Amino acid sequence: MSKHYAIKCTNCAAPLDILGGGRVNTVTCSYCHSILDLNDHYKVLAKFNDTKRPQGPFKIGMRGNIKGVEWTIIGWIAYRTAEFPAEEWSEFFLYSPTHGYAWLVYENSEVYFSKRVRDFDLLAWQEKKPKTLFYHKGHYLQKEASYLTYIDYVEGELNWVAKFGDKFSTWDYEGVGFKVLNIEKTGEEIEVYHTERLKKPDVYSAFGLAYTQKSKLEKNKEQNPTIFNDEIEKPKYNKLLFPLFFILIFTIVSSFIYKNTILETHIKNNYETNITINSSAFLVAIELSGYKSNKGNTILSLYQEENKIFEIDKKHALYFDKKIKTWSTTSLSSTIYLKLDKGSYRLSVKKFQKDDYMSIYIKEHIIRTTYLLPVAILMAILILFYLHRYINLYLFTVIIGILILIYFGESSILFLIPIGIVVIPLLFAFDKSTYEHYEWDNEDD
Repeated sequence: MSKHYAIKCTNCAAPLDILGGGRVNTVTCSYCHSILDLNDHYKVLAKFNDTKRPQGPFKIGMRGNIKGVEWTIIGWIAYRTAEFPAEEWSEFFLYSPTHGYAWLVYENSEVYFSKRVRDFDLLAWQEKKPKTLFYHKGHYLQKEASYLTYIDYVEGELNWVAKFGDKFSTWDYEGVGFKVLNIEKTGEEIEVYHTERLKKPDVYSAFGLAYTQKSKLEKNKEQNPTIFNDEIEKPKYNKLLFPLFFILIFTIVSSFIYKNTILETHIKNNYETNITINSSAFLVAIELSGYKSNKGNTILSLYQEENKIFEIDKKHALYFDKKIKTWSTTSLSSTIYLKLDKGSYRLSVKKFQKDDYMSIYIKEHIIRTTYLLPVAILMAILILFYLHRYINLYLFTVIIGILILIYFGESSILFLIPIGIVVIPLLFAFDKSTYEHYEWDNEDD
C-alpha cells in the first residue's frame, strides 16, 4: 500500500494531499499554480498565473474502478492543439498501488482510458513512419498528419515536470472499436500510449457521478455557451453537399424513368414523318446506324414549321445553320443530342444508296453524362473537403487530378502538366512550413 500524506505549498502555504506512489516527482498547487519538487524539499520549480481551471466532471482525489482495477485521480493536465480551430481536452492522471499509472481522458464529453505501452517497436517506426501499424493483432491507420499540442493547465501530482505552455508532437493511429495508438515526442523522448473509449455511464457510476443522457446540441451549448442562441449553425458545406447529392441522384433516376422513345424505324428508301416532342425538359437524342460509309450518302433533316433547324449527312452537320461535329466518316453510327422545344417537327430522310438499311431512334428526356459529371465532380470535391482531416494533402491533389482527367479526357494532360509544375511545389512548401516542426531532426522540438 502507498502512503498518503499532506504537505503545505512552499509558495502559498495551501494544504496539498499527496496521493500517488513513490514515482511521483512533482505536485502543482491548485491555488497558486506553483510546481513543487517532491524530491528536493518541495522546492518551487516554476509557477504560472492567470490560468483558468477547465470544466469537467472529474476532480483530483476521486476514486473509481476501471477494468477491474481501483484507480485514484492524482493529477490533471488540460491540452489544446496548435491548429485553428484548436481542439481541447483534459487528461486525468490515475494511480493504482498494484497497477501503477494510467490516464483517464475526457474529450468532447467522451471518456477514454489510456496506458503507456513499452513493447512497441519505436526504432522500426522512426525509420519508416508508416501510415499503417499492426500492434497486438490490431490494425491501426493514421488518418491525419502529426500535430503540435500545448499544455494549458496543470494541477496535482505527476511523475515528470509539466509546465504551462510546454509542447509536444503527436501521431495518432486509429484502430477498430474506438482504439487509438498515440505516439508522443517531447524533446528527444518518445512515448507510446494505447487509448480506448469507455462506456460513459459505467465510468461515471464507478467514480460516483450521476450520468444524464444529453443531446449533441446540449453538449455543444455547454462547451461553447457564447456562440449559441437557439441552435448551433451547421457548416455551410454541409448545407450545400446534401442538396447537390439529391439533385444528382434525382436527375439520374429521372433520366431513366422518364426516358421516352418517340420514333423507332428502319428504312431502305426515302422517308418522311412527323414527330411530337412532349416536353422541353432535358435533351432529345437521335441515334443513326446501319448505312455504309463508303457507299453514297444519306441526308437527314429536321423541320419546325417549315424552317430547317437541323441537317446531317456523312460530310457535315448543321444545327440552326451552325456547324457541329457529330459524325465520323469511318463510323457506321452516330448519336446527336439536340435541345428542342415542345411541339411538332417534320423528319425527312433522303437516301442515295437504295439497298442499304438505316435505323433511326429518337428519344426524349435524355441526360448526357457530360452534363452530370460537373455536378458529380463538385459533389466529390465537397465530400473530400468534408473529409479533409482524414485525407493526405497530396492524395487530395491526385484525386482532383483524376477527376479532371475523367471529365476532360486525355487532352487535359497538357493542361495539368503546367498546373502541376506550379501547384505541387507550392503544396510541398505549404506542407513543410506547416508541419516541419514535427520532423525528428528539428531542434525546436
